[in-house]
Amino acid sequence: MRILVTGGSGYLGSAAVAALRSRGHAVIPIGRHPDTDAYNCDLTDRDGVQRAVRASGDCDAVVHLAARAHNFRGMTLEDFLAANTTTTSNIIAALRAEGRIAAVRFVHASSVAVYELLDTERKLSAEEAPYAASKLLAEKLLHAEPFQHLCVLRFAPVYDRHRLQDVAKRVCLPGTGLKLRLCPPPLHSLCSLDRAVAGIVTALETATPPERQLANVADDAPISQDQLLGWFPGLALPVPTSLLRVLADGIGLCGTQGRKVSRLIGKFAASSTYPEPDWQSTLAWPDRPGTRV
Repeated sequence: MRILVTGGSGYLGSAAVAALRSRGHAVIPIGRHPDTDAYNCDLTDRDGVQRAVRASGDCDAVVHLAARAHNFRGMTLEDFLAANTTTTSNIIAALRAEGRIAAVRFVHASSVAVYELLDTERKLSAEEAPYAASKLLAEKLLHAEPFQHLCVLRFAPVYDRHRLQDVAKRVCLPGTGLKLRLCPPPLHSLCSLDRAVAGIVTALETATPPERQLANVADDAPISQDQLLGWFPGLALPVPTSLLRVLADGIGLCGTQGRKVSRLIGKFAASSTYPEPDWQSTLAWPDRPGTRV
């Protein structure tokens, strides 16, 4: 199978590319990294993406892994839309221009972060959860296209024992390096790198996949915060979870910035396990008025 891959130089992407090549697939990475990408382009540049897709030739599948998933400091909603939604729109436009939309399998890396916006009780806006909004809008763009097969994979935080960046967010108070042992401990769904790669391979190699597939990708069982603390050396300060929630509520009364900090602390204190995905709730989420992608 000839597979076009975006984000092939990233953490998940490099592992996926290696796995696919080891299984005999011809992998054609495109992006901004001349050392690893076969065809160079800025994925936010529609014309550049179209040139790269044309140069790469006919492909049987597309695996779209490129995204801004870390280092969010200072980023606005528009920044997230450019990095995660416009890039998806540009890949779609390039495939459409080459007459390939109906001929390819499309595997898209999304995130369980979208449940922040799909949670009807929290009622967050796109501005309050900009990363989630950018990923959710990308899902909606893809669903509207007549792909031979579309598989959207909502990954839980991906890790291995050498890369615990996302895991650390579950044990350290937001914005600090202070480890807290919450009592009782919340539960967290995570996704090992091997499990994430296996999800991509399965989506590509399933003989008769459904036309539209939406799936969470996570380890078999959630892990408690108490267990996660064992992955990090040093002592942790024990704190009642209820006390932390009271603190978050109080901070939330202190203006816009206080509400933002309150949400971060509340998220830290809560379990992160996810419902079964469905297209209905995804498609029902209203596009942000005025958003251009």
